[in-house]
Amino acid sequence: MFSKSFLIAGSFLATLLLSGCGSAPYAAGLSQELPMPNDVAGKIFYVEGKEAWRSPSGGYNAKTRNIHILQNAADLTLSEGYRYFSFERPMELSNFDGSMINTAKEFIDKCTPSEGQIFDVGNARCGLNGTTIKAGVLFVAFKEAPKTILSYDANEVKAYLQENKLYRDDSYEMNEAAVAKLFSKQTKIPQKKQ
Repeated sequence: MFSKSFLIAGSFLATLLLSGCGSAPYAAGLSQELPMPNDVAGKIFYVEGKEAWRSPSGGYNAKTRNIHILQNAADLTLSEGYRYFSFERPMELSNFDGSMINTAKEFIDKCTPSEGQIFDVGNARCGLNGTTIKAGVLFVAFKEAPKTILSYDANEVKAYLQENKLYRDDSYEMNEAAVAKLFSKQTKIPQKKQ
């Protein structure tokens, strides 16, 4: 009897650990559409990515979560009626602060760790913390490609992830209230650093 209940409890615990339990990643719009000096108008959004499941490999965990961030940024851009997006924060990933990354392949090559890393040491690629189940980014979505900063084409990002079997079925949950607790609302689009 004890061993059967222990097996059931162990199976339940393993399922929770492997599922990356917790709520869906959050997303929210943080502004109205705002003008950008000498460029196209855009809207600021926040979105999170989540690990696919808890693996003993910190590299696998961070890699799946970071790719999910990219997927969710592209999906949120398209679902809100925009086509292009540029990362604003974290600073290391920011197209406004000089990041030259603007394709899914470059993002995966530079912003995701090796899956073989067992520990989380060194997994904070592109400013994305390597030790958390979920991580978030700020980005600006545009209806047309901005002229003064590099941007990702959301359709191309989505197609690349699907073609390479990196696209996940799980997504994000719009939750303005939860995101508002994380930080106060952004009210202006950042300017590109000179």
